[in-house]
Formats: sequence, structure tokens, C-alpha cells
Amino acid sequence: MSTATAIAAEGELDAAYREFDRKLRIRYLTVADLVCLVFFPLGSLLEFFVYPDRVLDFLAIRLGVDLILLAFVLTLVFGKDRCNLFSVKVLGVLSALVVNFSMCLMIFLTEGAKSPYYAGLNTVFLIMATLLPWTFWETALVCAASLAAYFIACFAHPGFGTPDSLSIFASNLFFIILTTVICVTSTYFLTRGRFEDFRLRHQLDVQNQKLQDMDRLKTQFFSNVSHELRTPLTLILGPVETLLSRSDLLEGRVHDSLILIHRNTLRLLKLINDLLDLTRLDQGVDILRKKPIELGIFVKGVVESVRHLGLSKQLRMRVEDGDAGVAVIADSGRLEKVLINLLTNAIKYTPAGGAITVRWNGDAEGAAIEVSDTGVGIPPEDLGKVFDRFHQVRSNASNQNQGVGIGLALAKELVEQHGGTLEVESVVGKGTTFRIRLPAGVATEELPQITVDQDPEFASAEEPFEKAFRSADRSWSHTEGTDTELPMVGSGENVVLVADDENDMRRYIVSLLSEDYRIVQTPRGDNVSDLVAEHEPELVLLDWMMPGKDGLSVCRELRSDDSNRDLKIILLTARIDEKSKIDALQSGADDFLTKPFSSIEVKTRAANLLRAARLQRDLRTRNTELRETLEKLQRTETMLIQSEKMNAIGSLSAGLLHEINNPLNYTLTAISFAKQFKDSLGPEMMEIIADIEEGMVRIRDVITDLKHFAYPEKPGSETVFRLEEVFQAARKIIGKEIEDVRLDVDLPPSLVVRGQRTQLTHLFINLLSNAGKALAAHASNGIKTITVRATAEADDRVTIEVWDNGPGIPEDILNRVFEPFFTTREVGSGMGMGLSICHTIVESHQGSMRVANRPEGGAIFTINLPLAEEALKLC
Repeated sequence: MSTATAIAAEGELDAAYREFDRKLRIRYLTVADLVCLVFFPLGSLLEFFVYPDRVLDFLAIRLGVDLILLAFVLTLVFGKDRCNLFSVKVLGVLSALVVNFSMCLMIFLTEGAKSPYYAGLNTVFLIMATLLPWTFWETALVCAASLAAYFIACFAHPGFGTPDSLSIFASNLFFIILTTVICVTSTYFLTRGRFEDFRLRHQLDVQNQKLQDMDRLKTQFFSNVSHELRTPLTLILGPVETLLSRSDLLEGRVHDSLILIHRNTLRLLKLINDLLDLTRLDQGVDILRKKPIELGIFVKGVVESVRHLGLSKQLRMRVEDGDAGVAVIADSGRLEKVLINLLTNAIKYTPAGGAITVRWNGDAEGAAIEVSDTGVGIPPEDLGKVFDRFHQVRSNASNQNQGVGIGLALAKELVEQHGGTLEVESVVGKGTTFRIRLPAGVATEELPQITVDQDPEFASAEEPFEKAFRSADRSWSHTEGTDTELPMVGSGENVVLVADDENDMRRYIVSLLSEDYRIVQTPRGDNVSDLVAEHEPELVLLDWMMPGKDGLSVCRELRSDDSNRDLKIILLTARIDEKSKIDALQSGADDFLTKPFSSIEVKTRAANLLRAARLQRDLRTRNTELRETLEKLQRTETMLIQSEKMNAIGSLSAGLLHEINNPLNYTLTAISFAKQFKDSLGPEMMEIIADIEEGMVRIRDVITDLKHFAYPEKPGSETVFRLEEVFQAARKIIGKEIEDVRLDVDLPPSLVVRGQRTQLTHLFINLLSNAGKALAAHASNGIKTITVRATAEADDRVTIEVWDNGPGIPEDILNRVFEPFFTTREVGSGMGMGLSICHTIVESHQGSMRVANRPEGGAIFTINLPLAEEALKLC
């Protein structure tokens, strides 16, 4: 608010408060003066007992005061419009001072300070503080002047100055001053409270006036818009109906499109008619053109005009004749609108096979029309709201009937305009009855026998399009077959699912997309997920408001399933606010279509989203291929590293074997030669020679195994061998490292595999070595054990398990143990290639390898390899 506006508003508030204060003062001062006029002369009764000799004198004073107060009252009553605020304030102050001065005069004429009349001053002060709307300064002025008059009356009295008079004077003065302080203080706060209360009420009045002005402008706007829309809509209906009358010359798709246009134009026209009637009622316009109507003929005509709607739902519509000759004074057009609204509602909410009954009767007090159905009924919590504007009753979860909630509200107001009432009774699951009560009409002997369609009112020149408007009142949209499966239509590579509970909207979208795509359609939201799982569409178009489950909930449900990550979703809604768009996008929608939308927009957005989905799938495929290629490169790199390592080991081993083989042969030859002299060497020496020979033989066997390891098979050269053989070879090579560990081995001899012996030996070496190092680092008092088990499976494969009773592998690195170069050991204690090479060796043998921790403790490696044909024969 600008400064000038604020100043103007403050000035307006101040002026309004001054006027309010003036009127309030006049009213309260008049009452106060009238009270004094009545009760002040009655004080003579007090003088009769206290100062009997002063009764006549004081009565004259009291009557004189009454004359002055009467003059004030007459001025206030007859001149209140001419009295300004200042003059009213002056009259108020003078009224109080006249009374107080007269009281002080009587104090002087009696006993001065000892006179009991000082209490009258306190009474006047209290009346001022509670009854008169005085300000702080007015109250202070009256109190000060009254105190001065009291001082003068006491000091001027001849008896003032005696000890008893001074003590009484001090006592009286204390109470008078205390009363004045209370009165002045309370007046101050009462004045502020009175102004604040007025300010709030004034602000509320201003806001209320603005709201009334806005409501009046809104009503006028709706009225003007409704008038302006009726003409173009009617002019649309005319050509469409003309084209439909020549349907034999139209293509099937064109005819269906015209039917769609005609039905929805009538629907829009009906809504505009209802809104226009509501705005007229809000403006207080008398929209009724009453005349005598014979009720029986009228009701039958209206029911016959909508009977085809009931037949479309296989409903039985029955009219029960009432008393003959019942007539009412009513507007036939408005009463027809009420009755049609009740009938179409009954048709909407009555399941197929139900019944609708219309009956009427009359008596001396009036007439009644009842519309009963066997429909779903109205819940008790909604029964009191059915006639509220814009309230829509949800009779059951599957309610799909369209509307904005003004039909019954308008019907009730139209009936009340006729001086009647509209009542409703309902039981959920059994049905509903609406009852129209109208005041009594006239006798029907002289009434013309006309039907509704022959009513001359509708042929008047004032409303040339009334026939179209009446057709619109009879139009309604019903969604049929909500539980039946709709057929799949269209052709194309892509599948699109359309979910919309409005038949016309769904058919329109399907007709647009069926040329290019295969369309799955449903009028509900709670079966969308099942249809997506069954038909696997690439695109889903969801209406926001659907029975069973709304579009947002369906969208969240679809997005929660990872298998729908490529699914594209478009939400359809008539909402245009930003929050709705944000809610839709946050729920997982890819796009948002606001009604109304063009056919080109729907097709373009659908094509763009499907193209994006196809690109995402292609990109995911490329990423998968790249990932697989990268994994192959990593495996190739690992095998190259292994090959280089094996070559290096082979070269080193070849040199060592050559150097060790000669002294080994010399030693064995020498032992053989020495054994020839066993008779001369003695038992102890021969035992030593036997020990040396045993050691040399073991060295020779190890060297033999190293030779096989150092000179492996060429790549691609596979042999058939027993698992037990390669394990024993690995055990000999690694024997020193695990000499303190108990080996529990169960490798049946029948388990034969095909592959490269050296690589599988290397596999067992690595596994045994790792297990031994883990057990050596594990502080335990129990027996350190490594267990090796192998069993043949039903799928012609063998499962090998190697586990220990050590500490196991930490869970955070369990899934990384097969990564190349990953190690938890200190620098120089390993390259992190052992388990990675083992994994590569197993995969190269068409097998698999995994690792886990045992609940009892320790790590377990599980290897799965194919059995050779020889093993299968043995099995």
C-alpha cells in the first residue's frame, strides 16, 4: 500500500469513527440523562429521613436539574442529525457537571464535609466511567471540576475546621479521589478498546464490501460469459446436426467424429445453461414464467423424453398414475429441468437391470412428485450435502459419472423459487428417492391438453435456440463396461496403453494413435500395472482422475518396478497449475499434457517419447556390449600377465632344475654305491644313509613336479587327468608352507576332468597357499585345518569346495578378492594376482568360482567344472 493510499485509508477510518462515536454518545447520553430524570428526583425520599426540614428546598433543586437534563434530552432526540461530535461532548460534560454541582450545593446547605451526599459524587463518577463513552480528558475534566466544587462546598461551610469535620473530610476526600482515579484509568483503556474494536469491525466491513463487489462482478462475469457462449455453441450444434442427418454420405470415421462433437457440445451447453441459471438466481432475478400445469400430462411427457437413456442401460422406467386433475402453478421449463436432472441422476447411479419409478399425487395443501430408483444409494455422511453446490457424491469406488456438482443444487433452488421443497431419502445398496413438493395450483378443467414438446413457451421468439438447450438438458455421458476388457486395436511396431475413464476422450486418443501403434485401452487405473506386465507397452497415457486408482498413484506404482525403467508415461489432466505439473513429474511422469490438446501435439509427444525410449534401449545395449568387451580385455590382460609370469617362472625353474639335477644325480649315485658296503658300515650308518636317500628321493619328486610346472602345455593343448593327481602335485609343491596344517581331503578317484594340468595345479597351489597364510596369521588354540571336498553333480559337473577354519575374509572386501592387483597384504608380500589368476583359470575351463564366509568361521571357495567323458563313463 502506498503512502497516499495509507493516509486516505486512515482519514476514512478517522471520519467513520467520529461518526460512530457521535451516534454512540447521543444514544448513551440520552439513556444516562433519562436515568437521571427518573432517579434524581427520587432522592427526595432520602431527604425525608435524613434532612426532613430540607425536603422542599432540595426537591426544588432536583426538579431544576431535571429541567436542564430534559432540555438536553430533547436536544439530543430532535436535533441528533444537527448535533456534531463537539456539541455532543459538551452536552455530556454539562450533564455530569449539572448533577455534581447540584450535589455539591446540597452538601454546602447541609453539613459540609460531614454531609453523606458526597457518595452521590462517586455514583456519578461510576456512571460516567461505565455508561458514557467518554475519553480520558473528558473524564479528567469532569472529575477535576467536581472535586473543585466539593472543596468549595466544604471550605465555605461554617462548620469546616472542627476536628471531627476534618477527619470526615479527609476520609471522604480519599474515597472520592480513589473513585476518580479508577474512573479516569478505566475510561482510558475503554476508549482504546472501543477504537480498536471499531477499527477491526470497520476493516471487516470494508473487506466484506469488497467481497460482495467481487462476488457481484464474478456473477455478472459468469452471466455474460454464459450468454456469449450459448450462441456459438448452438451455432456449432446446428451444422453438426445437419451433417449427421446425412450420415449415409459420410465416412465411418467422420461420422464418429461428428457424434463425438455433438455429444460433447450438448454436454458443454448443459453446463453453461446450469451456470447461467445459478448466476441469475444469485442476482435475485426472477427467472420463472409461471402458468397452470396439469401434473399428470407433464410428468409423463418428461419421462417419455428421457426413456431412451434408461433403455440404453437396460433399466425399467415406470410411471405410476396419481390423482386425476392435480395441477400446479409453475414454470414448465424450469420444472422440466428439475425433473430431468433427477431422472438422469437416477439413470446414472442405477446398475443395469434396475428400475426407476416416477409417481405424483396431490391434496389441498399442494402436489408432490417422487423419483425413486434401485441404485447404489447415497452414504449417510453425504446425504446432507447432496444439494450443496459443487459437491459430488461418491456413492461407490467405481463411480465414473461426470459432473461438477451443480445439478442438484440448481434443482433445489429452482424448486424453492416455486415456493416448494426438494427432499431426499436414501439407503446405501437399495436406492434413493427424491421428492418434490409444490404449492397447490388450480383446477384442471380449463387447462389446455398439451405435452411438454408442444409447450408454446419453447416456441417463443425470445429464445430461438430453446430446442437445442432442452436437448442439452437431456444429454449426459455414462461410462459403460467398466469391468469388461476393451479390445486391442491398431497396428504398428510399438505398443501404447491408454488409460482414461471418459469414453469419448479415450476413444479420441485411441483414434489418433491407432494408425501408427498397437493400442491397449482401459477405463480404470487399478489394472494398469497388470496390463503393462502383460502387454509390455513402450508408452502409457494416464488420465489424472480415474476410478480405482488415480494417475499419480499408478505412475508411482509403475516407477517402483525396475523392469519399467524404459517405460514412458504421459499424464493427461485439465489442471494447469504449477503444483500439479511438479507433482506429476515428481511421481515419475515423463511428460504432462494439459486438456484441451491438439491431435498434432499428442502424436508428436508420443513419437518423441517412443524415439527417446528406443535410443535409451540402444544406448543400454551399447553400454552392455562395451562392458562385456572391457571384461574380456581385462581377462585377456590377466591371462597375458599370467603367461608372462609362468614364462618367467619356467625360465627360472629350468635353470635351477638343470643346476640341481646334476648334484642330485651324483648324490643318489653315491648313495647307491655306499649301500654296497652295508656290511662294513654298520646299522647306524646304514640308517643315516637311508634317511639321506629318502630325502633325496623326495627332492627328486619335487623337482619332477616343478619340471612339469616349469614346462607347461602349450595353449590349447588339453589332457584328461584326475583331480586327485593335480591336487597331490600341488600339495607336494606347497607342502613346506602347510606342514603345520591338517589337510582333510575327499577327492574321489572317479572325478576326471579335461584341461591344462599345470593351470589346475597352479589353482590348487594358490588356494592352499592362501589358506595356509590365513591360518598362520590367525591366533587360535584349535587345530588348523584345510578341507578339500569334491562331489559330482547331476548336471555332469563337479563341485570342488576348499575351506579353512581361519578368520575368514572381511565382508567389505569379499566382492573384490578376484580383482587383479587387489591385495590386503603389505607392500612386497604379494601382487594381488593369485586369486584373479585362479578365477581366470576356472573360467577358461568353462567353470565358475565364488567365495563366501562360513558361519562356523573361515572362508570357503567353491569351484564348478565340467566332468570329462571318461568320468561320466565311470559314474
